[in-house]
Amino acid sequence: MATSSNVEAEQKFDAEASTPLPELKAIDGVGRVGEPATHSLEAIYFDTRHLALASRGITLRRRTGGPDAGWHLKLPHSAGKRTEIQAPLGRADTVPVELMDRIIAYTRGHAVAAVATLTTERTSYSLYGNDGHRMADFVDDSVQAQSVIGEPRQLEWREWEVELAPDETDDGDDTLLSTLTQQLSDAGAKPSERTSKLATALGDSWPASKRTDREEPSGNGPAVIPVLNYLDEQVADLLLQDSHVRLARDDSVHQMRSQIRRIRAVLHGYSALFEQTPVKDLEGELKSLAKTLGRYRDVEVLHERLKNSLDELPGKLVLGQLHNELEERMALRAETAMSAIRNRLNSPRYFTLLDDLEAFIDVPPSTSKGSGPAKETTAKLVNKAGKRLRERHDEAVSAAVGPQRDKAFHEVRKAAKKLRFAAAAVESIHGKRAVKLGNAAHRVQSILGDHQDSVMARAELLKLGSAPDVGSGAFTYGVLHAMERTTADAQQQKYLKKGKKARKLRLKNS
Repeated sequence: MATSSNVEAEQKFDAEASTPLPELKAIDGVGRVGEPATHSLEAIYFDTRHLALASRGITLRRRTGGPDAGWHLKLPHSAGKRTEIQAPLGRADTVPVELMDRIIAYTRGHAVAAVATLTTERTSYSLYGNDGHRMADFVDDSVQAQSVIGEPRQLEWREWEVELAPDETDDGDDTLLSTLTQQLSDAGAKPSERTSKLATALGDSWPASKRTDREEPSGNGPAVIPVLNYLDEQVADLLLQDSHVRLARDDSVHQMRSQIRRIRAVLHGYSALFEQTPVKDLEGELKSLAKTLGRYRDVEVLHERLKNSLDELPGKLVLGQLHNELEERMALRAETAMSAIRNRLNSPRYFTLLDDLEAFIDVPPSTSKGSGPAKETTAKLVNKAGKRLRERHDEAVSAAVGPQRDKAFHEVRKAAKKLRFAAAAVESIHGKRAVKLGNAAHRVQSILGDHQDSVMARAELLKLGSAPDVGSGAFTYGVLHAMERTTADAQQQKYLKKGKKARKLRLKNS
């Protein structure tokens, strides 16, 4: 199914039925106003029974009439902007799969159905700059709406809208929209407080926003505030990555697993600020979900690593059809792992986890320590994570060479990751020092991440090389195993030289 997307930036204005149009030609920068184009539009809006999409600022509709007839999905992008994805009309009662994949994390598996029908008589005017390019469109809408949520009702109103042309939106500069809004206001247009036509149609049935403004963190404010703000951002990103995984975007499984690990690490590092039972329950579910994603991600990493290693070997050292065998073996593993991911992401267990995460953030089960001064309290907890990193380091360097040391360095990497995310969560309190600490921990994580990839590659090569039917390929696998051992040793030495900073840095608590 062919879909397209763009970022839209627009401003609505209230208008009475008798209000004359503003003088569009008088707007600074407008060189020409196009001829009016009229269209009759009918839009059917879809949502769950509890308006899960509307509560998150998401719009799903099927519109007929006009130049952009089809299914439209609008997702929040940034202040005053939304990403709009369009799909062909298809069937009136069936939401296109690609659009549904983008919203399942929000609907949590609940069915979507028509909640309102809007009929609009639209007159639009293209606004061209002095150089002749289309800079925006001004539309004059007369709307009739029928709502089936709550008390069925009918409404009529008129509104204006100015929307930037796509190329004006792509450059990320909001100056033009601000200028147009100001000049139309000066000409008598009244900026609307409506968030959308659907919000007007639903009236009192319009749900409260899921994304509420949170208290600004401060050094003397409650310690839970910066942590909750960070968790809120990470959960929002997790929901976005969910759709990318369903749409099979490149690197999406890795990104989603990273988001899960961020959330879990922060819950763990700041568990003292909250009651233990809900934290442990969430950590357990997040760990299980990350493990499901990890099976696929591990195949991705291993496949890429072994493929590159084979490609780099001189041809005379590659004995047998090892490239083809690798592709077939990894493709089968990847499909099995991805099937498990699809099942997990469509399960009630997963949707319950998302509900529980949002409930934890909205109504946090904080302890008295969570009410303590943020700068002092969070510094102690971050520095505790730093101490844990130093302890893991001491254990690793004293471990016996071989599997025991490899495992110990993996524990160092996990400790560095927890320190990194603990520091990231309180950058709003500790500023540059937290950023510096997080960056140092990230370097350790990256260096030892390559070390761990080598450990996994060696384990795989050992199994391949000892298989009963491996034949002459055993020699090649042996060569690759030796190369990976050299790589792992080099990464250990690199860590010992460059990991000192992460083990020394501290956050100040005053």
